[in-house]
Amino acid sequence: MTAREQFNRRLEAALDRLAWGFGDARRMLVERGLWPAAATVLTTADGARFRVAATRLRAADGNPKPQGLLVAEADSLWGRLELPAMPRLQLGQAVQEALWRVSPLPPDQVWCAWRATPQAQGGWSVEWGACRRDQQGEALSRAGLSAHAPLYLARAGHALLVRGAGWPALQRRQRWFDGLAAFGLLLLIAALAIPALMPLALKRQAVVRAVQHVSEVEPKAAPLRPQLDELRQQAGVAESLRRAAAGVDLPLASVIEALSDVLPDDSWLERVEISGNDIRITGVAGNAGDLATRLSRHSGFVEVRAAAASVRDNTLGKERFTLEMRWRSPPAEGAKP
Repeated sequence: MTAREQFNRRLEAALDRLAWGFGDARRMLVERGLWPAAATVLTTADGARFRVAATRLRAADGNPKPQGLLVAEADSLWGRLELPAMPRLQLGQAVQEALWRVSPLPPDQVWCAWRATPQAQGGWSVEWGACRRDQQGEALSRAGLSAHAPLYLARAGHALLVRGAGWPALQRRQRWFDGLAAFGLLLLIAALAIPALMPLALKRQAVVRAVQHVSEVEPKAAPLRPQLDELRQQAGVAESLRRAAAGVDLPLASVIEALSDVLPDDSWLERVEISGNDIRITGVAGNAGDLATRLSRHSGFVEVRAAAASVRDNTLGKERFTLEMRWRSPPAEGAKP
């Protein structure tokens, strides 16, 4: 057997068990009154009335007209079969063939009812019951029922339907009930789902409308985009100028005067750079280290440091320096020290 054939068999077995599970769940729901089904009124040989829903028997109130015959458990023969793994649709023929071996009478002289249950190892366990046709035919006549009336076999408070002449009609009727119930269940699910999905639908509609609005407005706004870009650029320049103007609070005259006081006579500046409170000077001095010390002692200069190592200029006989510092404004007159 090829791998594909093994997969197909496993898939078929899984679908069969799933179908059996749905059928058994429907049976339990019908027996508890949670799934619509036509309750059949049955009569026994002694005239007792019962109602059967799926396989559950209940005594019928009053004296309703019977629709089928219920065979007592004492008037039927029961047994169990173990069948190998096979498709669910082939169970009927397999059970009929097995009854030829286990039934005390030929199968054409008995009515049979059976119920199959899947086993964990992959086979089927079949509970079957049988009764004589001639005896139940006479019982149907005495009850005033036709030969095609439903026939049930009683078993421990339950009843199994004989798969005889009345079986197809009952199956068709139950399919109608199943279809109506499934349709009603779908309507109920839709009614419960619509309120839950409505916010999502409204949100999606709002997004669609917003996209449509943007698509309509975008062509109209295209001519204005260059002007908007120019305005943003001008606003950026204005903001930069404002920040620069706000940051320039250093008194240039005071800084130059202080540098003149500190610089020795044999020193001079070649370049002065001021950015906010930061000052950077470049020049020539006889002793760059002494000049840095003198700047540090001045009250207006703080954080004096050499930005680069001083270099000896042999032509001038002096040192070229680059110093960085910060300006500290003197306290206002009358302010507390």
